[in-house]
Amino acid sequence: MLLKYALLVRAFIQAFFILWVKFPRYTREQKLEAIRMWSDQTLQLMGVDVRVVATHPLAEVPHLVVANHVSWLDVLVIQSLHPSVFVAKREVGQWPVVGTIAKACGVVFVDRGSPSSAKKMVDDVANALHHGYRVAGFPEGTSSEGHVVSLFHANLFEAAIHRQVDVQPIALRYVDPQTGNLCLAPAFVGEMGFLESLHRIMKARVMAVDVHLGSCISPEGHSRRTLAHLSHRSVCQQLEQLTTATASSN
Repeated sequence: MLLKYALLVRAFIQAFFILWVKFPRYTREQKLEAIRMWSDQTLQLMGVDVRVVATHPLAEVPHLVVANHVSWLDVLVIQSLHPSVFVAKREVGQWPVVGTIAKACGVVFVDRGSPSSAKKMVDDVANALHHGYRVAGFPEGTSSEGHVVSLFHANLFEAAIHRQVDVQPIALRYVDPQTGNLCLAPAFVGEMGFLESLHRIMKARVMAVDVHLGSCISPEGHSRRTLAHLSHRSVCQQLEQLTTATASSN
């Protein structure tokens, strides 16, 4: 495990080098590709295998990606597939190392208990969509062990309606690749801190995350609440399909 930690430290050093040395002279496309490659490599060194169930193609930019939320690893998983501007709770910006990287990557932070912060988040997301970025977020507003999906908050969907961009719901399920059983090591729940969560993940054996890509939902004719409801239903159905597929294969 010491080797894994050493490799992770090197990965974080590499992230700082990319962000502060290379980013100033990179084009937007080069920045997004650098984020994708770094996320993919970091997942690999932590022993996380990303397995995509591509029932629907990745939507063209700009669009809004929404997913169920299990772990801070979710961000790396999505970034490894299609780099996005992320929406995250304000506390993430205070995490050691990761918070600094998140700020440098342009993460949109939101204080979920503040109406003014929520409004600013919607404006920032709409602005990112306007400039052609893909935006991703976790509308549950909290993380879980991965068994169920909590109801989606509607605020994030207001930006998709404002900019008239599609929403692509996706489902994430962490599993033991040998047994197909749900893997709880990545679950970032309760009062767990980032460092404790990191240690649990680093201690775990190789794990896999199954990613199910849902069909895009047009915002036309929808309110933010109906769009949130349809996206939530889609993610729940996708998660059920992943669970059923895993059970039948074992």
